[in-house]
Amino acid sequence: MGQRRSFSYIYNVQRIILLIFYTTTAIALSIPLARLVSVLFTGSLFPLVISLVLYMVAVVVIGSFIHVVSYIPFNLSSAFDPIKNDIASGNIRNLEQLGRRICQFTTAFFDFSFVDIEYAAIQIEDSPLILKEEVPELKEVLVEYGMMERSSQLEQIIRAGRITLHENNYQLYILPLWFGEHHLGYMALVSRNRISRFFQKFLMEYENNFLDDQIMVVKQMYKPEPGA
Repeated sequence: MGQRRSFSYIYNVQRIILLIFYTTTAIALSIPLARLVSVLFTGSLFPLVISLVLYMVAVVVIGSFIHVVSYIPFNLSSAFDPIKNDIASGNIRNLEQLGRRICQFTTAFFDFSFVDIEYAAIQIEDSPLILKEEVPELKEVLVEYGMMERSSQLEQIIRAGRITLHENNYQLYILPLWFGEHHLGYMALVSRNRISRFFQKFLMEYENNFLDDQIMVVKQMYKPEPGA
């Protein structure tokens, strides 16, 4: 625990330094920008106000992007720890329990402006389709298109298209679950907005570094004995 706290402290210091550096740089760049606009539009205040407003919007958007990129890697690991602990302690004893926890965790953690997962479903071999909450429309689509079999032909996350849930439009993504060459199943991820390829890679890292091995652990720990 001491080593983890030490790493957490160092990581947080790094993020604070990054935040301070970004903020001071943004403020410093605003000064020559204001002077340039003032020279180009002498005697007119409107262009200066518009330029500074647009600059502030750009600073906020870029700052949000940096926040998400720096936040996810470390915090994903620490946030996922309770699931690993429950597997190790025996509180999670089957794939259905694990699938439900993964869906709950995924929608709770990936709640950012650039990657916002509002609904999640998972189907692992030898287990039924599991949803975080009952969403009949999503279940019907996944079953109708035989997503379990289709996902076995995928190597990375894909956008499957638009889907209407509760009279709202969403984007549906299919994340295949693989352990080496063994196809484990898939996750269906529903987002209100499109997820860029950059953040789709975060989701693939999530599958590769957190999901596949824990699924295999549960499968192996509670595999029925021969003849049982």
